[in-house]
Amino acid sequence: MKTRTMSLSGLTLALSFSLTACLQAPTAHHTLPDGMPPTPMTRVMYVCDNSESVEWRYFPEQGVAVLVYRGQPHELHPQPVASGFYFTNGRYGARGKGDELQLEIGRMAPIACRAQTDPR
Repeated sequence: MKTRTMSLSGLTLALSFSLTACLQAPTAHHTLPDGMPPTPMTRVMYVCDNSESVEWRYFPEQGVAVLVYRGQPHELHPQPVASGFYFTNGRYGARGKGDELQLEIGRMAPIACRAQTDPR
């Protein structure tokens, strides 16, 4: 088994700083149907070079992200990187830094995306 050079808490902290830098909307809270307390979530909307939009939701307490692409949510898990962030589930991946995101889908060429200046 490989030893990770960055702890999960270090990765979470680095990702939080990266996402905070490009955050365009205030932090939202998602209330669960069974009355559990709200879960903190950071939401960023991106516009891609292919004219599509994607939504990025990061849940710092769970250490996971949800990529909403073409209306379908995809749960992604963090991977160690030297800088920025990289999340994947094997088929879908997202890597980024600042307000840029590179969307990876299967064997397709990566799609460059940039955080929207106005999320509305």
